[in-house]
Amino acid sequence: MLHSKRMLKSVLGRVAGASGAYEPAFRSTMMIVAFHRVNDQLPGGALTCGSAKFEAFCRFFQKYAHVLPLSQQVAGCREGSDMLGTVSITLDDGYLDNSEVAAPILRSLGLPATFFITTGFIGSRVIPPWDTDLPSQPGWMSWDNVRSLSSQGFEIGAHTDTHIDMGSADEQTVRLELDVCKRKIKQEVGIDVQLFAYPFGDQRNITDKSREIVRNCGFVCCASCYGGLNQRGADPFRLRRIPIAEWFSTPYQFGFEFLRTKDSPKVRRRSSA
Repeated sequence: MLHSKRMLKSVLGRVAGASGAYEPAFRSTMMIVAFHRVNDQLPGGALTCGSAKFEAFCRFFQKYAHVLPLSQQVAGCREGSDMLGTVSITLDDGYLDNSEVAAPILRSLGLPATFFITTGFIGSRVIPPWDTDLPSQPGWMSWDNVRSLSSQGFEIGAHTDTHIDMGSADEQTVRLELDVCKRKIKQEVGIDVQLFAYPFGDQRNITDKSREIVRNCGFVCCASCYGGLNQRGADPFRLRRIPIAEWFSTPYQFGFEFLRTKDSPKVRRRSSA
């Protein structure tokens, strides 16, 4: 039943696209989308998207909106520029498939993206709690992979060092995690990272105090992952991102949900990482 509903919405979404409904809808908002694993070897789930699906979503955003690097959206917000009609593509955590699968797709389409890395995971064999039940481990990028992404023109963002819950961690721990993350990226990649997305991404996972610490550590933004859209004049430290995973079977189902209610609960589903 659920599959049939999603397919029906996909069909209706395609009809909407043919009618020209998406362009004005995208022009009324600034959107940021988030992916995690882009992997054909694992079953689809809250954090896994197959390569064909990832490419389909990228093409969808490319067709109906202006895809920009997140840094340009943030700069526009800071300067008071109109960033409506833009979409940025982001990927979280630092999975190896981000480099081996997602990046080649993005490069072939000429699209920018931001990779938010958990620095303590890079080059490690860490298995986070949300990955323990996977049939096989996807693995993490090496620092060579991260440097390669940067050299290709992709943006590298910070996602803390060990993927802590910033909503429950004490201030000293939050500050240390951010400092270590920034230092490692500077040491390994040679960049002063300024973009930040907080781990787990739900509203309860960040506090006003931790957001203040993010700002004081030299970051220029703080992105969530619980859904929602950004309007004109958005606060860069309260940016909303929409996670793309199992609940959106196709980009046109996503488009249908977007047109139907703009900020609906189905667009605001949160991720677990």
